[in-house]
Amino acid sequence: MNIDLKGKIALIGGAQGQLTAGIREALAANGATIFDIDPAAQDASPDAPDPFLLVLVSEGANGLPAIDRGNSAERLAFSNAVRAYAGRVKRVVMIMSAAGLVPVKGFSEFSADQASLVSMTRSLAMDLAPATVVNAVAVGACEGDDGIASSRFMKHTGVKRAATLEEIIAAVLFAADPDNGYMTGHTLAVDGGWAVGYARDF
Repeated sequence: MNIDLKGKIALIGGAQGQLTAGIREALAANGATIFDIDPAAQDASPDAPDPFLLVLVSEGANGLPAIDRGNSAERLAFSNAVRAYAGRVKRVVMIMSAAGLVPVKGFSEFSADQASLVSMTRSLAMDLAPATVVNAVAVGACEGDDGIASSRFMKHTGVKRAATLEEIIAAVLFAADPDNGYMTGHTLAVDGGWAVGYARDF
């Protein structure tokens, strides 16, 4: 997917991994100048060039954890980072697990934590309108995920395969597109049907 980000500054922070690297590469390929930030550092500066886009990637977007756990520190850091750039940034895209839309059995803490990011997307969209639109992308199984993530998500994924990295990145680009200025508070599910409960047996 191609969008026009020429001359625009994009900030990206949060979890590292193949998804974050792919998003960074795609934004640069579409003309953006990329700056990495640490959401926990609250390093927004009034003297910094005004960014157009802020992308925050949750650890949950990289798949299910080995053990069930939440991350309230990440949620607080994301909220603080968005508010630090409020009024200057025009687009915010948060990326989390589809477990935030439909919980994963046996991962109650993780699912609740990811759901809080979905809820925060809606709340920030209301708080920061009309200057800033805030949207999210919730991902399910992705090629390259470990066995746990792949098996748990694939069991109830309607299209019966994991997403390619490019399919997830396309959704991020759609939310980041300068021409997409009327959608806010929305979470795009890029999960192959996980969130609609396809063939669920529990």
